[in-house]
Amino acid sequence: MNSPGKLIDIDSPLINSLNSSQSEDNALTSINAISDLRLPTFGVNNPRIWFAQIEALFMARGIKSQATKYAYVVGALPIEIAAEVGDLIDHVPEAEPYDKLKTAVIQRTSVSDERRLQQLLTSCELGDKRP
Repeated sequence: MNSPGKLIDIDSPLINSLNSSQSEDNALTSINAISDLRLPTFGVNNPRIWFAQIEALFMARGIKSQATKYAYVVGALPIEIAAEVGDLIDHVPEAEPYDKLKTAVIQRTSVSDERRLQQLLTSCELGDKRP
């Protein structure tokens, strides 16, 4: 037992045990937060909005790891979209895998403004009306 005025030895078994227990509790809390995470269905019409939604979920759960985010996104992508970014799934980038996957998904699946306009014009039937 420590006498008054004597400092506690931070390397004591009791302190080490408390620190270890605290680390384990933090790890379990993180694991539970991650394991309950359900991502929304991929938004084919607007991948940017989908990524904004899942990034809000990641932030709320304290998920910061590029590898963890990458794994969640790969698991949530529909097979057709995963095929579009198959190169990044087959060969996981070493640096910033989530950011690279996000950029590729958005670039390869987003409909350009020009293409949207063309789709609008071709789907719009004028009949005997004038534009």
